Amino acid sequence: MDPRRIALNRRHSQEMGSLFARFLDAHPDVESEVPSAQMTDEQDAAWTEFSAELLRRHQAERSALADVLEAEQRQREAR
Repeated sequence: MDPRRIALNRRHSQEMGSLFARFLDAHPDVESEVPSAQMTDEQDAAWTEFSAELLRRHQAERSALADVLEAEQRQREAR
């Protein structure tokens, strides 16, 4: 895997983890420390809304990197 993709995935994971920590602070009723506990439908909907902007940005960044990597691959193949 390309090192840029690895770095991007790592950064995205860290950012999403940080956002989830902020979500938990804002939603103390979410049982994140209980391994078998799952969010209720309402909590899941709140998380989806809370994380939507970051998820959109991450998707755009992954797409942009994929375009760069594909262009580089086409250049290598053209040689």
